[in-house]
Amino acid sequence: MSDFQARIRLLLDQHSATKIAKDTGISKTQLYRLCESGRDTTRENLIRITAATGTNLIWLATGEGPMYADGTKEPVLKIPAKTTNKQNSADSFSDRYALIPLYNVSAAAGHGAVVEHEEVVDSLAFKREWISQTLNATPADLYLINVQGESMTPTLHPGDVILVDRRNGENITTDGIYVIRMGDSLLVKRIQRLPGQKLRISSDNPAYQPFELKIDEAASDELAIIGRVVWSGRRM
Repeated sequence: MSDFQARIRLLLDQHSATKIAKDTGISKTQLYRLCESGRDTTRENLIRITAATGTNLIWLATGEGPMYADGTKEPVLKIPAKTTNKQNSADSFSDRYALIPLYNVSAAAGHGAVVEHEEVVDSLAFKREWISQTLNATPADLYLINVQGESMTPTLHPGDVILVDRRNGENITTDGIYVIRMGDSLLVKRIQRLPGQKLRISSDNPAYQPFELKIDEAASDELAIIGRVVWSGRRM
């Protein structure tokens, strides 16, 4: 855990994620993702968090100086010696499981779905061990979206939840199912590498015709491969 992650975790422990989310307008999922990824957040979010908690902005950003703006408390990043059973249970869950965000965006297994929102509407828990050992990933690499349309049946069905590894959109080295952005739409398709630096984009439903494009055409303002589908789930 980085120092910044530890400082965010300390604030969540002292002030509760629910209260900070309510006072700042930053969702609890976003707050927990800061603890998971350790990535820097925006200046606006830092200011919101410090205003809501009375925290010293310099301390939150760098770890220097007193923890609180009034200087009454020092930044001691230690887990309290005594914790309640409820706290122990929450810590144990956080140690074993990571909450992966589900975005309010659908990838169409058909002719495309317009991307209108990218807000987090829910999250699903996955074992950290599975993420690390099976996917060779970190929670920050992953996100969830829904599938629309029938072009990927019987592999994927409308309403399925898919887990996407954002790293695998940067360089297609393995054939598989990927999420593609075409303009303002998302598609979920099967991609196969072909000789001559080409990609074959196809559907599992034979009613939909495949097409080809050059690898260097798969990263532009109009078209980009944004991640590989590594898991799916559905209601029976």
